[in-house]
Amino acid sequence: MIMSKSTVVGRRLVHEHRVCCFTNKEALFHRSLSHTHTHRHIQAQAPGLIHLFSLLSRHKEGTGKTHCMVKMLGRSLMNVGLRVKCQQLKGIQRVTAGLNPANYGDTLRREAASTSTVMGVNKMKTMDDLGGPSFMTTLYWLFIKGYFQTTQQMQIEHSKIYGPLWKSKYGPLVVVNVASADLIEQVLRQEGKHPIRTDMPHWRNYRELRNQAHGPLTEMGAKWQRIRSILNPRMLKPKHVSSYANTINEVVTDFICRVNWLRETSGQGVVVNDLTAELYKFAFEGICSVLFETRMGCMSEVIPEKTQKFIVSVGEMFHLSQVVILFPQFLWPYLQSWKRFVAAWDHLFKVAEELVNKKIEEIQENVHLDKDVEGAYLTHLLLSEQMNSTEILGSITELLLAGVDTTSNTISWSLYHLAREPEIQEQLYQEVISVCPGDKVPNSDDIAQMPYLKAIIRETLRLYPVVPGNARVTVENEIVVGNHLFPKKTLFHLCHYAVSYDENIFPNPHTFLPERWLRGGEDKSKQHPFGSVPFGFGIRACLGRRVAELEMYLLLSRLIKHYEVKPDPAGKPVKPITRTLLCPATPINLQFLGRQVKQAEPRAKLAGSP
Repeated sequence: MIMSKSTVVGRRLVHEHRVCCFTNKEALFHRSLSHTHTHRHIQAQAPGLIHLFSLLSRHKEGTGKTHCMVKMLGRSLMNVGLRVKCQQLKGIQRVTAGLNPANYGDTLRREAASTSTVMGVNKMKTMDDLGGPSFMTTLYWLFIKGYFQTTQQMQIEHSKIYGPLWKSKYGPLVVVNVASADLIEQVLRQEGKHPIRTDMPHWRNYRELRNQAHGPLTEMGAKWQRIRSILNPRMLKPKHVSSYANTINEVVTDFICRVNWLRETSGQGVVVNDLTAELYKFAFEGICSVLFETRMGCMSEVIPEKTQKFIVSVGEMFHLSQVVILFPQFLWPYLQSWKRFVAAWDHLFKVAEELVNKKIEEIQENVHLDKDVEGAYLTHLLLSEQMNSTEILGSITELLLAGVDTTSNTISWSLYHLAREPEIQEQLYQEVISVCPGDKVPNSDDIAQMPYLKAIIRETLRLYPVVPGNARVTVENEIVVGNHLFPKKTLFHLCHYAVSYDENIFPNPHTFLPERWLRGGEDKSKQHPFGSVPFGFGIRACLGRRVAELEMYLLLSRLIKHYEVKPDPAGKPVKPITRTLLCPATPINLQFLGRQVKQAEPRAKLAGSP
């Protein structure tokens, strides 16, 4: 037990979700009518009805009568053969219903129940009415047509065949695929108080096998909510995240030194080979510095053997996750891949436990000497005593796994495109040096003044979402999606990759265009809030989002300030593949040409170098 003599006091910070109450429903109703998406749809369908909507928006006789008028208008549109679904008027109807998120699912169920065809027949569809490939057809696509490692592209192809909502069968398991921003929004807004991604049985089974605690990725229900309420504040509150900037910048400085060393030793001039692997080491070092408050030596010329084995174990675990989940659970003990999967997890927990115990010893020693205890994330968790050491170990290990790939893959793709788009790279360079001239190292306040930098990261995450498809399991209520009613325990697969390439939301979707994310940009008005959600949505959104974003902003801004990045003359176009997460199919090799600056940042010695 850690003594309370420490001057550092751990508070219990409970994450609360508050529902904003809108009292002026009439004003909100008017805003709903003027919403660009709704207005554009009605204008495209029947230009003459815009005037009717304008009159309706000025109606002042109460929300009850307004709601009736909306229903009458919807029926009128259907009677003239426009077949306008109630979903397309949902923005108006939700306002008249009070816009209470708790009632969102009830509102959709009422809307679906009252949906009429032109012939006047009321019918709510079910999962049985959905089209989609059979289990054998899915196997054919995966292993004969070759989509096993490009399942993100299969999302797009299947949505063209079956529409935005279809079901897939994997043996006895039925998955409902959702490839529309509107429909994804409906699923996520009805996910309930304790949303579940998927059961992740192989990850959970390992923890039960080894008596390890579940973390934020594997825990469910009220226990999950408790863990998140403890972990959230120091991961999501901007003032706490900003405090990690100096720690991350130290790792960035060492990475720049490593890039210089790699250029000198590559034998190819200024080429850095397999950039993603190098950035993986940076991300691993950075997140360990934040979570465990220690350096792992990944920026050294010679990486410590223990650290290298840890990195290999992370990759092995993710790779084997894809293999193990294909087999029934009763066969796992007999699979060589399961034994390797368990061995990889064993090593991850072993190293993490050593780091946690080391920090506990440091704290206890300082308390014994009556010294102030200082530290960041791990210190806070240990001192707060809201979780025991086993729970902290389970949670912090899962946070580590979730934080590495986002940074490494996103920066790899960003640099890949900047090397091929010199005009975009130059615009970013000018923004960076205007905010941080000379040898000034950017901090979190400086990043707030770099909108183009942020736009580049957002555009990269749109083109290459680290998690190309997310999942949700409905556990509390039956829900309505589109005009289909789904029972409890329905497994939804949210096809984020397919939606990111929807040309109705993102014109020229295959073009790297950061300007689409700038305020006042040409494409900004067309975007749907659920068109690109790389970090998820709601209370189950990515816990490490803000830390990952800070890492990416600081690293990319300083790399572009130091180097002009160009393609490898011998390189070929790189495509993405899915290995649980989206990553480059082949190594990304780039040239890093040193920029001529009057005041360059001092070349620091590589961490751990002699």
